[in-house]
Amino acid sequence: MAVVLAGGRSSRARAPKGCRPIEGRPWLYRQCRRLRSRGFAQVRVVLGFSAMNTARCVPPGVRRIWNRDRAGGPFASLRAGVRGAHGPVLVVLVDAWPPSSATIYRLRQGLRGACAATPTWRGRGGHPALLSRDLASAIAGHANPAEERLDRMLASSGARRIAVQDRSIRRNMNRRRDWALYLRYRKLRRPLWTG
Repeated sequence: MAVVLAGGRSSRARAPKGCRPIEGRPWLYRQCRRLRSRGFAQVRVVLGFSAMNTARCVPPGVRRIWNRDRAGGPFASLRAGVRGAHGPVLVVLVDAWPPSSATIYRLRQGLRGACAATPTWRGRGGHPALLSRDLASAIAGHANPAEERLDRMLASSGARRIAVQDRSIRRNMNRRRDWALYLRYRKLRRPLWTG
């Protein structure tokens, strides 16, 4: 299962990041389709701020989960997304570049016998994180999400760091120039921002 966290305020982007158009479709639509094409039959999108607007950008067949605990921050969104998971969970941020097939394969290999696997490029960590079922269950049952962070939980539980040959694990798409960089990488000529 894959969980896309799309419940933030998008204050730097000034609009819901998941609804930014790319190649004629919302970013969330593309992200979810890519996750499905890479072997994740079940994809969930966690919504929070601007939930109604962002929900319209989620493709059919993808489960939408509303995180009503906004005071709990990002960890509350994660907790809502992993609740009821029956296997490993790939945690993807809405403003992260989609993970490559090779990165997902390496994370799946690295998860064996570990609580979680996270990618590194040249020794520096990035996204996404692949959680074991046990860790996902522990997150789902966490009582105080406002006091917890995933990175601290991964560090304290001994998550396995997996070296990958994909520097995009370090990139995010918070600002206009980040989106422009992604478009250049994709070698697209049409504009991403429409207004």
